[in-house]
Amino acid sequence: MMKARRTETIILALGALYLMFPASLVAEIKVDRNVSYGPHPRHVMDVYWNTDYKEAPIVFTIHGGGFKNGDKSYCNGDMQKLYMAKGCIVVSPNYRLVKAGSKLTKDDCALDAAMAVAYMQSNADKYNGDPTKIVATGASAGGYISAQIAYKKKWDWPTEAEFKPKDLNIVGWFGNSPFLPPALIRQVSEGDPPGFIMYGGKREHPATPAKQGHDIRAALKKNKSWNKMVYIDFMGHVPAKRILFSPKTRDKETYEAFNQFLDLVCYSKGNPRGDDVINVKRN
Repeated sequence: MMKARRTETIILALGALYLMFPASLVAEIKVDRNVSYGPHPRHVMDVYWNTDYKEAPIVFTIHGGGFKNGDKSYCNGDMQKLYMAKGCIVVSPNYRLVKAGSKLTKDDCALDAAMAVAYMQSNADKYNGDPTKIVATGASAGGYISAQIAYKKKWDWPTEAEFKPKDLNIVGWFGNSPFLPPALIRQVSEGDPPGFIMYGGKREHPATPAKQGHDIRAALKKNKSWNKMVYIDFMGHVPAKRILFSPKTRDKETYEAFNQFLDLVCYSKGNPRGDDVINVKRN
């Protein structure tokens, strides 16, 4: 009986404390949908954040689809939860697509996403974000785009770009089966952001063989940038949603390593082992 009364007293006390503070002081998860970062109908992005954040890192999640398909709904609930559990703002942009008869190229897709990053750098305070700490992530074609954002040294901003920064403040890159041509890998240079790379094995897409991951990992290592690769021999294209993001199917070693990577790039915490490959085994 005494225990029941004590529990009731605690609940009433917590309720009273809640009523003492205005609603504006209670943390709330919010999403701004279809935030416009440019003039094209595809120049929109969704922004997820917590009103309790202060100078939070910003993670861009860039969809794939062979540069011809896909949209910002790629950023599912599991991805949002993982990044927001680390105290990060999550941004999922659309970009123009390369359609038949169009003059657009994959680099125009990358330029669009770079415009979205530039927008967030200039508007980070609206979401209590830190404009100097941006992590570029993406899958397949989105891996190409996110790697461009991380490692390209100069952007030729179009006249319609509202914000034209000299540098994109990328502190880390994660590519999930990213399409990485040699010309892109050659852009890696000393002092570039740490990279976390993931590829499937025998069933990978022919345009995204794991060799690309080994090549960019070697380039990062040569230029003294922290790097780690995850290789899943028994899985195919873009394995991260199952191996990393889904709580039901994630690999524990990969999940722990990725959390250490986020601590390193977002908060300069820890000294995780790098320059190695995690080989995920079938359970």
